[in-house]
Amino acid sequence: MKIGWRLAVTLVLFGLGALALNMPLSVHGTVEPASLHALPATLGSWTGTDGIPEENLPSDPNEKSVVRRTYRNGAQIAWVSVALFAGQNNDARRASVNKIYPQRNVSIIEPLSFTVPLNGPSASPVALPAVALHQQDAPRLVVVYWHQIGRQTFGSEYRFRLALTREILFARRADSVLVRIAVPTTDSSGTARALETASSLAPMLYAAMNDSITVRVAGKS
Repeated sequence: MKIGWRLAVTLVLFGLGALALNMPLSVHGTVEPASLHALPATLGSWTGTDGIPEENLPSDPNEKSVVRRTYRNGAQIAWVSVALFAGQNNDARRASVNKIYPQRNVSIIEPLSFTVPLNGPSASPVALPAVALHQQDAPRLVVVYWHQIGRQTFGSEYRFRLALTREILFARRADSVLVRIAVPTTDSSGTARALETASSLAPMLYAAMNDSITVRVAGKS
């Protein structure tokens, strides 16, 4: 009798789990698409103008909203893309890792070690993905990027996908932001300088995002 009761409860739990997995999810976003454009054109001593070369940071057709700017600080230059992806419970609308940095006419993709204190100099450094792209008939390009859900950043694609799945299943939220910084460099000795440029720009960009575009739905955390 006791075994039969336990078996019945187990079968019910399995049935409810299968039903939950197959039910269409009603999901919502935490970032207002229009607020993405509140990202300031001035970040510290960096001044931005709209537009970046498509070949340096390719756009993704699944972006719901995007800000693409060229930032300059004296002789320094950096291309920045901040893109909102929404409705990612639909497989067809998920951000493609192949769209993060250019791959056409690239002979070598060199992974780089990169950490930066996104929350300011006193904060613990965060490891972010970075690559040096050796391009044919074009300057080398260093690209640093991260995914963001709310205020939480992800340098690992696996951890990001796991967190996004958790958000969809339990919080019914299905949006995220992809931030990319690209810095041109002429040779391998310039890679370190390019990373320094990204390191100086990334914390200001992260702080500005949290101030102006990470808008939570009322009553949600």
